Amino acid sequence: MASKKMLIAIFVSLLLSFASGQELRSRSERRRSIRAEECRFSSRRSQPTERILSEGGVMEFWDEMEQQFRCAGVAAMRTVIQPRSLALPSYQSSPRLVYVVQGEGLMGISFPGCPETYSAISRRRESEWWRREEHLESGAEGRFVRDVHQKVHRFRQGDLIAIPAGAVHWCYNDGDVDVIAVAVHDLNNQANQLDQSLRLYFLAGGAPLTALTGQTRRIREQDNFQNILNAFDPELIAEAFGVPTETVQKLQVQDGRGFIVRAETMRMLRPEGEEEEEYDIIEGEEEIYSRRRGYDYEGAEAYRRRRMEGGEEAYWRRRGIRRGGCNENTLEETASNGLEEAICAMKVRHNMNTRREADVYSRHGGRLNIVNEYKLPLLRFLGMSAEKGHLFPNALYAPHWEMNSHSIVYCTRGEARVQVVGSRGQLVMDEMVREGDLVVIPQYFASACRAGRDGFEFVSFKTTSLPMKSSLAGQTSILRSFPLEVVMNSYLISRTEAHHLKQIRGQQQQTYLLSPLETS
Repeated sequence: MASKKMLIAIFVSLLLSFASGQELRSRSERRRSIRAEECRFSSRRSQPTERILSEGGVMEFWDEMEQQFRCAGVAAMRTVIQPRSLALPSYQSSPRLVYVVQGEGLMGISFPGCPETYSAISRRRESEWWRREEHLESGAEGRFVRDVHQKVHRFRQGDLIAIPAGAVHWCYNDGDVDVIAVAVHDLNNQANQLDQSLRLYFLAGGAPLTALTGQTRRIREQDNFQNILNAFDPELIAEAFGVPTETVQKLQVQDGRGFIVRAETMRMLRPEGEEEEEYDIIEGEEEIYSRRRGYDYEGAEAYRRRRMEGGEEAYWRRRGIRRGGCNENTLEETASNGLEEAICAMKVRHNMNTRREADVYSRHGGRLNIVNEYKLPLLRFLGMSAEKGHLFPNALYAPHWEMNSHSIVYCTRGEARVQVVGSRGQLVMDEMVREGDLVVIPQYFASACRAGRDGFEFVSFKTTSLPMKSSLAGQTSILRSFPLEVVMNSYLISRTEAHHLKQIRGQQQQTYLLSPLETS
């Protein structure tokens, strides 16, 4: 009897797994057919179609319902933050890659489970704080509040910033000019299990309906552009935070300032110096380690002094670090815990304007800076990357196609004639692209561009962390890999013509960026 029940259970489970597999296959086929239909389009340059005005800036959105965006499964937006203004904390349902076109400021990205490694206690008051902390442990009342938070990053023009899906982030412009940043969201990413729509979740603020302008206002009004705390029951939130209901009601008030607000006085612990990466040049190695780990650096002399006060173990315990020796459970008692090393300490930005880091350079053609998962390891988790291009006047970006990603190209300066060819050999785009324009080039679609007389600068977002491309011309031309007879018979040309087709640009040691022939 038991064996029969077991056989029946096995049969039912196999039947259910088969049915679920068929359902998954049918869903996949439907998705592929829908995507194939969506990718039958004519690419074109586009500008934002919607604006959300706020007290301290504006957020602009491209129409994600356009065929080129639906084909690539991406959404794009541009944010302008005025000086002394704060972009309120928010998160999104898909990975976001941000390029800073102009300006500088401070930002924070909060990762769940990561420690608050920044402590807002000045070094001059640190000894006072040590005594005060010990006094607090005895039950006495404190005289001041110690603020701790996760790392604050300084960004500047040319930075590429990686923001994972679901990670809360904020941005403050402490400079004298507007911060302009363009962002691309990968809606097809596996981190987004919702539909292919851009969904933003704000922890504060709220946009009045009068701030919604543009052709796609009807689409955007379907989303709730208020902060997520606004809809909760005040008493529930008050109990969750352990604060009075009056405080929660202040969190839920819609003051009409929008999602970018004026903040004249913002005092917080921030990186010192012009560049975080320059610590290893201006400071000692011990301080580098302490700063990168988020600990307050005291130096060797202060370390010896603290050890004499209460012993080495008490010193490290006061600093929040557990020590383990060779004969102890070092793995359990060390400060490193895997999550902190792998995620919490990762870089979130990389500057793409550094000339010495150019991956492709041509004296008369220009340069390319490529940021992939090797330069910025966090991109491996996002499945995205980017390329910053600078074409000299009249230079040519050789015809090529992306093998494993879509390209979302944003023009930052100058102009260029861009041509895109589809799978049937038809020209799907032939337009002049200028500053502020955005173009989507689907995977495998061949494209080429010629810079204008003032040059052409762009940033190209990729939907993979390790992009690969194949070129038709230049030193890495795919034609150079063919035997001469194959080229001759493929195009019905002479041996001399085939040889020139293969070798001329290759002999000039130029890859993707080609100089005008009259200057070569």
